[in-house]
Amino acid sequence: MVFDIDYLNQLIANGIEENSELEYKSAAALQRDDKKMTEASKDVSAFANSNGGVLIYGISEDRTNRHLPGNIDPVDRKAITKEWLEQILNARIRPRIHGIKIHVVKIADDKVVYILEIPKSETAHQANDKLYYRRHNFSVESMFDSEIRDVMARQKAPQIKIHFDITRKPNILMAPNGGQVLYQQRPILFSLNVHIENVGKMYATYINIVLTLPERIIDLMCDEGEKTIVKIPLDNKVRDEIESPDDNLQTFFAIGHTDKPKHYGPPRNEPLLPGMKMTLKSFPLYIENIADGDVLNWTLHADNAEPQTGTLEFGQIEII
Repeated sequence: MVFDIDYLNQLIANGIEENSELEYKSAAALQRDDKKMTEASKDVSAFANSNGGVLIYGISEDRTNRHLPGNIDPVDRKAITKEWLEQILNARIRPRIHGIKIHVVKIADDKVVYILEIPKSETAHQANDKLYYRRHNFSVESMFDSEIRDVMARQKAPQIKIHFDITRKPNILMAPNGGQVLYQQRPILFSLNVHIENVGKMYATYINIVLTLPERIIDLMCDEGEKTIVKIPLDNKVRDEIESPDDNLQTFFAIGHTDKPKHYGPPRNEPLLPGMKMTLKSFPLYIENIADGDVLNWTLHADNAEPQTGTLEFGQIEII
């Protein structure tokens, strides 16, 4: 994800609503005032205690429709520096949240928007008022004892992040003369790729993901206006290639060429160790069938970790 002025304009133009992993704050929310600084500690710690997310200081809410972005309302960089913001968060949240990224988007000479990328934490974090908070839909709520204990137990469960991107490549066909030609009717092939990463300290053995999306996006035979929704299950099962039980067994594929048939063992789950990444699946993607408002929903289960869910508009998926 690239956090720049285009990202901000796209949020506003598309009317992306606040949710449990996205919140907009006007410039007035950041001030050298004890009450405002305590509020900032509550907002940031609530993201870390929940599922992580993005907190934007510099976009006001729409005056008519709450939770929708209104206009860019930049922060005065001379009054509120990035370094000051980092110091306040480190000093007023206990324990410190590791891995927060503060992206600075310049709007004018001394006017900026601060985009905070806050990770899901491995333990519970206390705000400056000595309470613990979590996000619930659009709001920040104090946590019960049982909820605090659940968050603190995250260190005993794997933390798996899911990531999507779209790749493209030329659609090259073999010509009758043995050369290569570009297929003019569909010159570019697109693929939707599903990646997972273990960002915690515990390895994951069993990973299951269910994707929900419009069928026409991955099936060329569907009509452009088709509204059928499909669910696609994915997991981390693999099958290892093994030696043939009969080393003398050979299959002839062409005159003068022999090769042994491939044999595979039973399916097994490929563990995802801490810090490891894995590409689970790549699908053909018919990008011309994507309509405004089409979304990709996903649910992720990993060992004894809490299930994760998410929704992503196809326009938000990076094309590489």
